[in-house]
Amino acid sequence: MSKDIFKIIEKNNFSYQIVDIDSDEIKKLKKGKADLIISIGGDGTALKAMRLAWKFKKSLITVGPGRLGYLVSSSNELEENLKSWKSKDYELVTRKAIIQNDNKELPAFNEVVIIKNSPTRILEMEISTYNQKVNLRADGLILSTSLGSTAYNYSAGGPIIQNNLDVISITPISPFSKFPRSIVVSKESLIDILIKKNQNYAIQFDGVVEVQEENETDIKYTYNLSKESIKILGTNDNPKLDLFLDQILR
Repeated sequence: MSKDIFKIIEKNNFSYQIVDIDSDEIKKLKKGKADLIISIGGDGTALKAMRLAWKFKKSLITVGPGRLGYLVSSSNELEENLKSWKSKDYELVTRKAIIQNDNKELPAFNEVVIIKNSPTRILEMEISTYNQKVNLRADGLILSTSLGSTAYNYSAGGPIIQNNLDVISITPISPFSKFPRSIVVSKESLIDILIKKNQNYAIQFDGVVEVQEENETDIKYTYNLSKESIKILGTNDNPKLDLFLDQILR
């Protein structure tokens, strides 16, 4: 199937470079060397490609060579998308990321997950937003974009959110203390998460562990939705409810 995709690219007279997204080849890429990024793979590959599009400020097409995913478009649509790109007659959708502590090197397009590492203890946290504080004792916490609402967020009891809504969903993982199943806040919100001292936890960005901590003191992390966006061709903001329900009900 990948060979067919390359044939489509060549047929439309695009020059291209093939890069393994999981290799050190990524480090060789330089800004300004390409006009468009095309990812070939499933949703995990698409999320990695989104980071590249974010880093290099390039538009993106995410293609699924096999079964259609939530974040990828069908390979059957690639030729039409390339023709529209070439003629500059296309529409792009935008996707924002969740940012931790203003660090734009670690964008999360699906979710940030704060989760315990110790199987016998729960995490004690304090959530602050709009000068209001809520204490939470749980196995962890999910901060999800609307794009990631059908991923871990949904599994933990969170809502399905229309993709064009720039919001953050706050969903606890197996809460011990009384807590709403989810709270959805606007794109202007700043969310402070205070992890109480003497705890063992990890923080994942789109499924990749970026922080491992055993804190001797309280540690605070601040999250917000980015003002910047990546631009994706060949998708839309309609929720893939048929695909989603087919997967969970089969």
